Amino acid sequence: MAECFADTNKIRQFVSKVTNFSSQYNSTSWSANTVIGPPRVYPQHGDLHGAWASSNIDAKQFIEVLFKERVFLTEVNIYETYHSGGTKRIKAKDPAGKWDTIYEAQQVECHKKSRIFSPSIKKPVYQVNELRIDVDCTKAGTWVEIDAVEMVGTRFNFELPPAPATLSKNMKELVNSDLFSDVQFSVDGRTFHGHKAILTVRSDFFRAMFCDQMKESKTSGPIEIKDVSADAFSIILHFIYTNEIAENSVHCLLLEIWRVADQFCLEDLKSMAFMSLCMNLNVDNVVDIYVEAATKLPMIEDLMSAAMSFMRARMNDIVHQPNFTSLPKDIMVEIIQSMTEKMSLTD
Repeated sequence: MAECFADTNKIRQFVSKVTNFSSQYNSTSWSANTVIGPPRVYPQHGDLHGAWASSNIDAKQFIEVLFKERVFLTEVNIYETYHSGGTKRIKAKDPAGKWDTIYEAQQVECHKKSRIFSPSIKKPVYQVNELRIDVDCTKAGTWVEIDAVEMVGTRFNFELPPAPATLSKNMKELVNSDLFSDVQFSVDGRTFHGHKAILTVRSDFFRAMFCDQMKESKTSGPIEIKDVSADAFSIILHFIYTNEIAENSVHCLLLEIWRVADQFCLEDLKSMAFMSLCMNLNVDNVVDIYVEAATKLPMIEDLMSAAMSFMRARMNDIVHQPNFTSLPKDIMVEIIQSMTEKMSLTD
């Protein structure tokens, strides 16, 4: 399951739109818009149709490009197909709309071959979907041509916990098992068996319960856990022992699991529940997920943001959902305004 999340977390995307440029040789075969999409010229080298060439040959050329999805940037790949080596600077647009330099060359170069330029960058701590490439043509003395720009990043700014298969399989045998169990829990009318040593090292909540002179540490009967459903506690107990959660957990249960994991100090489980919810957002459930993330405490702000982005992107479908009217009016207005802005940008 962790490997599946890791695969879907990483995103590779090419330019979807050119928003600005210094100059272009013409408006067709060497225009700025030729950088949109995957490479057309690479791995060929030469002054070939299909790559952006500036009309001016100086140190002040640039192109600004937009990508469909915001990501936490990890890599930028520039397909240079004529006089490669002229990329002088790469900038990312921050949330305030300012350009932040993430790479700058000490000096530009000129190579008589094409290349994919993948410099070491300063990784922004914010999500990015706009880049600016500054080009210096003075070393080449002629055109420096760029075929495509690829941006690589992740949807989420954290790593998933490892889950060694053998250890997980062995520990699974102890989940809710009375074998050597030394503690019981009563949750919503159901009894669960546990092992204090495992629970203590995995959760600060249980460490406090058993080690800090709380009354629960002295009871001889089952410890009552309130405000948690038995189904959610079962999944949480399974995670504590195995570092896994069930792949088919429904979204309403995952939302409860996130909040209980927050209470039980299980940060890895919070991350996995959050990612599972984001990966399974769809037209039918996104409104309900947003409302529950926004109206119950603690609010899940990252999930609200992910759900909002999904609704903006699928506005035409969302407004026809019966539960759309359950959204707060200010949120409905914000989504509609965002959709209007998006339509104007693509016109």
